Amino acid sequence: MTLAIDFGTSNTVVGRWNAVTQKPETLSLPGLSMRMGQNPPLIPSLVYVEDAALHQVVVGQTVCDRGLDLAADPRFFRNFKRGIGSSIQGFLPELDGQTVDFNQVGHQFFTPGDCWNSGVATPRRLPGVHRSGG
Repeated sequence: MTLAIDFGTSNTVVGRWNAVTQKPETLSLPGLSMRMGQNPPLIPSLVYVEDAALHQVVVGQTVCDRGLDLAADPRFFRNFKRGIGSSIQGFLPELDGQTVDFNQVGHQFFTPGDCWNSGVATPRRLPGVHRSGG
C-alpha cells in the first residue's frame, strides 16, 4: 500500500488512495492519531525520549495521552521539523549520557516500527544516538 504523508510542524496526516472507492482517505492510527470533531485524524508531530541510553521513545498522540507534553521537559520534542537538516541545531539536550539532535528525532518519528505497522503506540528505538564528550 502506498501512503501519502503530510509532515507538519505541529501535526502530521497520513493518507492513502482507496482503489475500491477511487478516492483518497485519511488514515487514523490508534495510539498515534487524534480526532477532533469532524476534522480528519491528525498525528501530533511529537516525540518524547523515555531513555536515550536504551533508545526508547514515545511518539504522536501517546505523548499527550501520557502527559509527557511538558514544554520545560528536555525529553519532549515538538517543532523538531524546523531543525531537521539544519546545520545550526541550537540547544541539543544530553539525555541519559547521550546527545540527541533533531535529525535523530525526525528519523525516529518516521521509522517504521511497531506503532506505525500495527497502529499501537509502543516505545521504539532511537538510532544513531551520539555519545557526548568523545
